[in-house]
Order: sequence, then C-alpha cells, then structure tokens
Amino acid sequence: MAHINCGGRMSQLSRYDIQKLEDYWINLNEYKKQLQFREWELLNPYKETDTNIGGGRSSGISDTAGRKAMILVEDTLYQNLKRIVSTIENMYENLDHDQKIIVDMRYRDKSECYEWQHIGDELYMSVQRVLRKRNALIDETAKRLGWA
Repeated sequence: MAHINCGGRMSQLSRYDIQKLEDYWINLNEYKKQLQFREWELLNPYKETDTNIGGGRSSGISDTAGRKAMILVEDTLYQNLKRIVSTIENMYENLDHDQKIIVDMRYRDKSECYEWQHIGDELYMSVQRVLRKRNALIDETAKRLGWA
C-alpha cells in the first residue's frame, strides 16, 4: 500500500492554500454534489419551446454520447470539480492507517471537532508528528492537483 511521505515540506503553500486544500478534504461530499449538479446542468440545458412545428432538420450532432462527452470535456468548472473529487478519493484509498485516522478525525467526522492533541493521543504520537503527517498530506494534495 502506498503512503505519503512524511518528510519535510516540499513546497511553501500560503495559509490560504492550506485552508483551501483542507476544505477539499472536509467538504468532499459537497464537491461530489456540485459535480453531479454541474453534469446535470450541462447535459440538460434549458430549451425554449419550438413554435416552428414541422420545421427543418436539426443541425446538431446526432451522436448523443459523443456530444455529451464533448460538453463535459470542454467545461472548465466540471473538469476542475472532477479533478478535485477524483484526487481526494484516490489519495484517501492509498493512505496508511495513521493518515486515514488523521483524515477521518480532523476532516470527515462532523459530529466532533477533534483538536490535533486529541488525534495525537489517539495515535500515540506527538502533535508535531501528527502535523508533519498532515503537512505531507496537504503537500501531496497540492502536488496532485497541479498546485506545486
């Protein structure tokens, strides 16, 4: 099982960057909903009713699957949301046990607000070590999203 290197910081992310990257982990389900909605929105555009009964042939592409694929590929928002969701999901699957505990406690458990000390106690490690693991996770997220 691959895991994320817990070495030193590989990049200098700003405080805002770190908060945004953490937001991707915290609100993954919201990003999934936005992705689904954007796909629906693109593939079901609002159409005015056609009053030209018996009009001419459509000039649109007849290959519906191909047309839908092109619409999704060409939409920047859709592609960005898709990249965020797939990156976070793929990374989570490949985290080691400690990293999954950190993500689950800090970012996924909505019923509690775990401080770094609580997570360190759960994993029998220092707060500094937990934060190094978190920093490695955030750095790797930035790298995979093309930020670093």
